[in-house]
Amino acid sequence: DADPFGDDLAIIPVATPAHPRGAFFYRLPGEDNRVELSLTGVLGDHPPTDPEGFLAYARSLPVPDIHRAIRDAEPIDDAVMFKYPASVRRHYERLSRFPGGFLVMGDAVCSFNPVYGQGMTVAALEALALREGLRRGALPNPRQFFTEVAAVVDAPWDFAAGADLGYRGVEGHRTPKIRLANAYVNRLHHAATHDAELTAAFIRAAGLIDAPEALMRPGTVLRVLRHSLRRPAGAPAAAPAPARSGELSR
Repeated sequence: DADPFGDDLAIIPVATPAHPRGAFFYRLPGEDNRVELSLTGVLGDHPPTDPEGFLAYARSLPVPDIHRAIRDAEPIDDAVMFKYPASVRRHYERLSRFPGGFLVMGDAVCSFNPVYGQGMTVAALEALALREGLRRGALPNPRQFFTEVAAVVDAPWDFAAGADLGYRGVEGHRTPKIRLANAYVNRLHHAATHDAELTAAFIRAAGLIDAPEALMRPGTVLRVLRHSLRRPAGAPAAAPAPARSGELSR
């Protein structure tokens, strides 16, 4: 089939509560026509690793481009599955005491659902906070350091954990703020499939280049609402993915 990417570098159908299967499909650097594909699922709906099951899962995605691109492609390696049990955040900044000469960073502070692609970026920002502490000339005070780390983690944690709570089977308290944010982001996802500027805005916010509040700029909200008027409220962008019996938790 023809090149599915055109001038783009990737095709990323984002999983949503209406269609909880997603993918990350990238054109790799070089001129040998190699691509990389990761399939994602939630709540026990795991992409198979055998060739037939892998292709069938790709066929169930809300966009047909990925399946068309890989159905006749030659695999260069076997598919590998890895599972992620839960997003976890530990509030070390709330401790009244902490051992001297010892600090905690990265996934040991907050481990994110990897589909949001934020874990390594957050860890790098935490490393910058540590560097600034060391530049002050003394060993960082643990409570001060963890307070700075908490400020780094707050926004991406709200983004990722709130998105996870959009799925009915995920345990957790859904505040009105989370429900409102998820309703807006669902409309943003739909609009972004037709609007490159919204796609760029979402990728920049998800990648921590811009603050999440950037998605609420008046011009961005107006573009989302304009696209929403062309689609019945609550209507999914695609038919729900078929659940394999016994695997998708309810």
